[in-house]
Amino acid sequence: MDDQKSLEAQLLGDMGYEDTRKAVQPQYQELSDEQIAILQQQRAAKGQPPYTEEEIAELKAEFIERQRTQAMEAAFAAQAEAQKAAAAALLSEPEDYTQPERKPQHEALPQVDASALLEEAAPEPERRVVFNEEDLQAAKMSAAKRASDSLKELPQQTPEQQKRAREEMARLRRQQQEELAAKGFSVSIIMTIIGAIAGACTLLFSSGAYPDPNSIPGVFKFFDSCYLIIGLAMIGLAITIVLRVRQLKGFASFVFTLNAIIMLIPGIVSLLSEKKNAPGGVMVCIGYVISIICSIVVVFVMSTSDKLGAYYQKSEVIYD
Repeated sequence: MDDQKSLEAQLLGDMGYEDTRKAVQPQYQELSDEQIAILQQQRAAKGQPPYTEEEIAELKAEFIERQRTQAMEAAFAAQAEAQKAAAAALLSEPEDYTQPERKPQHEALPQVDASALLEEAAPEPERRVVFNEEDLQAAKMSAAKRASDSLKELPQQTPEQQKRAREEMARLRRQQQEELAAKGFSVSIIMTIIGAIAGACTLLFSSGAYPDPNSIPGVFKFFDSCYLIIGLAMIGLAITIVLRVRQLKGFASFVFTLNAIIMLIPGIVSLLSEKKNAPGGVMVCIGYVISIICSIVVVFVMSTSDKLGAYYQKSEVIYD
């Protein structure tokens, strides 16, 4: 009976954990220069900068740490297997069993594959949050309801407060219109100058000479008279732009539009067939082109410019 207890004590003694790391100092593999060169080539192939000295030191430390972790896991597994074998021997071996002489065990370091360090981790797939149409509609309705509720919570204004608010809004609008009208004054000066140039060029075209004054068709003389009248009217109407004569704004736009039309047809016929070949024909051609361009510019700006419109709408219009 005592021999049985002695045998159990011996076997159980083998099952105790013994930290072999205290007796045997393991030798770990280091990351070789060839492996580091492979890592650098992979970085270069991907268009990334090479590893710095600090990053290489971190890679070496990580490589050794992986070996240490795997060695510890292997030692724990071996110890567990030894305990299982000792427990099985306790039940199966005879009473006269003699424990064999224990031999010093040397810790075998597992071979760590450096390929884990030589391969870049695969990027994680992009995560996209997908909402169905019902959720979107519900979110919109909820936001609209919260906005409506917040408006209901606003304190109701008294009639006097509402009146002051309207007056303040009207004052701000007047101020904006005055600022816009101040800029429109500069525009009106420019349009007056351009309109006067258009009228002068129309007068130049109407007074242009012909190669043979005795053979001028009667229709050309008629249109020259029309160009003379329209040219004078354009100069006068151009002045009304800077004077803000509100009733003549529409009429001025009509006259400048009419001038551009009749200068094109039949003015182009008179120019090409007669006036370009007469003395001073070059100046007549230049005046013809400038008259049309300036007329179109004046009509366009008067129809689309908010600044000029605000200038015409000023309350202190004198010529009304």
